[in-house]
Amino acid sequence: MILKNRYVWMVVALIAALMIRFYYEHHRVTNMPFTDVITVTSQPTATHLFYAGTIQSLKSIVVTSPAEGVINDMTFHYGDEVKKDQLLFVILSLKFQTDYKAALLQYVKAKTDFNNAHSQLVANTFLHNNQLISDDAMKEKKSAFFTAQLNLMQAKDTLVAMLKQLDIKRFDFESLTIEDIDKINDLLHGQGDSQYIHIASPAAGVVLLPTDSTSLSVKFNKGSAVKQGDVLAMIGDVSGLTIRISVNEFNVNQLRLGQHVKVTGIAFPNMELIGHIVGIDHQGQSSGGGGMPMFPVEIVVPQLTKEQAAVIHIGMSATVAIDMDNTSEMLVPIEAVHENAGSTTLNVQTNDKKIVTTPVNTGQTTPTAVVIQSGVKPGDHVVISH
Repeated sequence: MILKNRYVWMVVALIAALMIRFYYEHHRVTNMPFTDVITVTSQPTATHLFYAGTIQSLKSIVVTSPAEGVINDMTFHYGDEVKKDQLLFVILSLKFQTDYKAALLQYVKAKTDFNNAHSQLVANTFLHNNQLISDDAMKEKKSAFFTAQLNLMQAKDTLVAMLKQLDIKRFDFESLTIEDIDKINDLLHGQGDSQYIHIASPAAGVVLLPTDSTSLSVKFNKGSAVKQGDVLAMIGDVSGLTIRISVNEFNVNQLRLGQHVKVTGIAFPNMELIGHIVGIDHQGQSSGGGGMPMFPVEIVVPQLTKEQAAVIHIGMSATVAIDMDNTSEMLVPIEAVHENAGSTTLNVQTNDKKIVTTPVNTGQTTPTAVVIQSGVKPGDHVVISH
């Protein structure tokens, strides 16, 4: 009986010892880091860069107000397609009426001065040919004639430019002389519509909202007060389109002029447009909040088909995809890279199975891997701890 009990206790003690050993072995193993060893290889990498932008016109021409006044009529809505010389705005401007009268009087005066200078030149040429006046006197008369001629040309250009914007009864102003005082008086006081400026489209395209100095859209309506030089609208060429994107300092040097891009958008999901880079700014702009500088890049899609133009409109959002050139680079998993005291290292296994911490220089980072530029070479073994 005693032997039997002793045997039982020996079995129990053996089981307990095995359990204790298993526990410690399990604890030691589960706390040991699990490692992988990979071989560094040089492999081709394909980089795709994606940027958000807004559809803009291929190019645009500004339409400005020639004088201060009030918008009396608008014959379009922003976003409408218009033809060249189509009427856009009618502006009521008393100042323009005053300027028109002053331009008409200045033209009549300049023409009178020119006629007088021409008559004096003809007379003095006769006298000079007969040696009755000096060379200096003749030069003086020629100079007066040429000055009067230039003043007449300038006065005529000013008056013609104003007449183009007035819906008044046309007249043969070139035949006016200072003796036609009754005709001049009628033109100054009998043209009641000279206070209305008519502004036509300088080209065919789409009428776009203008922007102010802060790049905010400005919309004018009937009754809006305008000043001389105010941009009332922009005529956009929509035969193609422009997109401006912002690229960070890490990627801007990878881009080049003429590089092809693909443009897509949520509003035209079944269309892929092909464009190219036409401009890269070499001065960065602050992104605010301490963010990295951004560099404006201009993309152009030179031609749209009728189907594309029917569904793609100015102001729509777009995504620009840029495929970078494929190059062979050394890539390691991102978890293999360690940052310590400002340096980047890899754990490299030597031929005798030792682990050596090796400084490296890194390049572009992807979501899963890092490009190694120097510090290791293809064929080296890198240890990754999990």
